[in-house]
Amino acid sequence: MNITARRKGSRRRGRMLLCLILGLTLLAASAASPQALASQANRTTVMQAVTQEVLPGLEMKPIPAPETLQAFTRQTISQLSADAPFKEWKDAGTEVYPLGPGTRSWLVNVMHSGQRIGYLIISAADQGGYLLSEYGAGTDGLPYSMTELRQYVAQQGLIPSNSSGAIGVTALYAPMLPVWKITTENRTLYLNATVLETLPWSQSQAEHILNAAPEASAMLSSGPGQARAPQPALRSGGEDDPYADLLWLTAPGLKTLNGASLSALLQERGSLAFQSPGHNDTLGAPFMITGSQSWLKPGASRDQGSTEAAIVYAAAGPGGIRYLPLSALQKAGTFHKLPVLLPGGATLGSAALPRSSP
Repeated sequence: MNITARRKGSRRRGRMLLCLILGLTLLAASAASPQALASQANRTTVMQAVTQEVLPGLEMKPIPAPETLQAFTRQTISQLSADAPFKEWKDAGTEVYPLGPGTRSWLVNVMHSGQRIGYLIISAADQGGYLLSEYGAGTDGLPYSMTELRQYVAQQGLIPSNSSGAIGVTALYAPMLPVWKITTENRTLYLNATVLETLPWSQSQAEHILNAAPEASAMLSSGPGQARAPQPALRSGGEDDPYADLLWLTAPGLKTLNGASLSALLQERGSLAFQSPGHNDTLGAPFMITGSQSWLKPGASRDQGSTEAAIVYAAAGPGGIRYLPLSALQKAGTFHKLPVLLPGGATLGSAALPRSSP
């Protein structure tokens, strides 16, 4: 099943209902007004034209990657391909795309038979070398889907019907947030490039967010003495929709987590909610954590996953296909347990409804 289509529904449920109401209003108006019907037909024609003629021009172009970047990419893919959900990465090809601002990060699409089956986002470290900012395996719901971008832009009417100038798209990356920048002749828009949504950013806000430095200590690095091997990923199969049960909002934020405590909580609860109050838009939050993967130094045992030697990535978002650095998430926001269901269906911490008087 298409993960993107399945999980985006709850996030957009309210907007869909609003669109339905507006659609019924337009339908009623059209029935009463031939001019409104003609206007609606013209709008449909414009939408088709935008989709068929303008949007195919939105594209990313791969670039030749530096040999040092290629070496780090090959090593990372080879290590991950030893275990699920990355086994299909063995002998896969890659396509590399620049991510701004500047040439500071790169999107590496993992390709098999012409299809994207995963991705890495690799960033330049301030002290030299590279950082594994995030990664994930799958075919649906991956960041920077050009097909989904074209559909979203057309469906939301983000391209003005009277636009005659060039439409530009730039792939950008803020720490833990893939971003699309869409430019027309008279405005600039920023979109969440994972769960497609228009971000409420001004240009100055965008520059501030996009220029933030990554948490280098939280990520796998290509630097000397930084070699680590990934352990098999934990996938809980828990709830991956933060809007399915908002009672997690009443739970206090968890204290510092490490690989061992995160794994224990996921096995107990299935998933954890993550949010960054006041800054959710800069991280694409809230979202659920439904898995984890630890990277250990050579010779370290799995029992040492809670030590400083481990670098832990948390499986985040719809389907748990994005692996984000755990330490960076903890600095940026808070984790919350889901409510515990008690026998009889009651929820721990919820108030009982008062009984009516006889």
